[in-house]
Amino acid sequence: MAKELKIGNHIIQISNETKILFPKSKITKGDLIEYYSKASKLIIPFLKDRPLTLRRFPNGIHKDSFYQKNTPEYYPDWIERIAIEKSDKSVIHYVNCTNKATLVFLANQGCIELHPWLSELPNLNNPNKLIFDLDPASAKATQSTHSATTGTAAGKPSNFDLVRETAFIIKDALKEHGLKSYVMTTGSKGLHVVVPLKPLVNFDIVRDFAKNLANELVSQDPKHLTTEISIKKRGKRVFLDYLRNAWSATAISPYAVRAKENATVATPLYWEEVKDKKLTSQKYDIYTVFEKIETDGNPWKDFNKNRVKLKT
Repeated sequence: MAKELKIGNHIIQISNETKILFPKSKITKGDLIEYYSKASKLIIPFLKDRPLTLRRFPNGIHKDSFYQKNTPEYYPDWIERIAIEKSDKSVIHYVNCTNKATLVFLANQGCIELHPWLSELPNLNNPNKLIFDLDPASAKATQSTHSATTGTAAGKPSNFDLVRETAFIIKDALKEHGLKSYVMTTGSKGLHVVVPLKPLVNFDIVRDFAKNLANELVSQDPKHLTTEISIKKRGKRVFLDYLRNAWSATAISPYAVRAKENATVATPLYWEEVKDKKLTSQKYDIYTVFEKIETDGNPWKDFNKNRVKLKT
């Protein structure tokens, strides 16, 4: 039986709270709703006024999922939309997640992952974020939280060590261009290095800058770094993914849940934390992330206040 949850002036019908979304860790839809409700103040600043792509798992992370861009007609009118016209003149009405009630409603819809655009209203053509997505060589190189403390089966360091080192290389390169960068785990495989920007130039300029910087770093260390799209051709090198810096492209939101067992969370870090050899991309989950914030604070608290002009 559904229950009613009142948030602000809105009443949300919560259904199937006991449905298990993460089978091995026995995490339910109710647990997901509780997390997003509790984390709303952390997440909303990174979602508000950005077209939002939702990844929904109606029957759990090991069942069929789908990405949702267009807002279904049955969504309540109080949920804001952002209308985007496509090249064929059709219109996509993205969800605009501006408040806690909207976030809880989405969680009740089985939405686990939140993927906002890199630009926001009213300047959707000009990004206010620049992102480098750093992926280890393969899925095998990504340790779980458990393996981070026990080591790999062969007793050798994970390729995630190289991801950590690469993050600092990018940080230093960005600093040379007068850009302050932030870092976070993706909750999946790698790290994101992110620069807050003033929305003064378009996506083409930002992407070209990111591409040129990535190619420069690869030329300095082709043995360990690559911009090769083909996974097979990357070998053991870290992939410097600059391709997200494009109009309508998305990236996982800080503090969003991932469709991984234990309900891992994309977690902002202090740069000092990246030096920790026990760090993995899946270190924090919907429970431990609050313990971290209570102890260390929010590393990205001033993110939106530190936007700068990109000098190309």
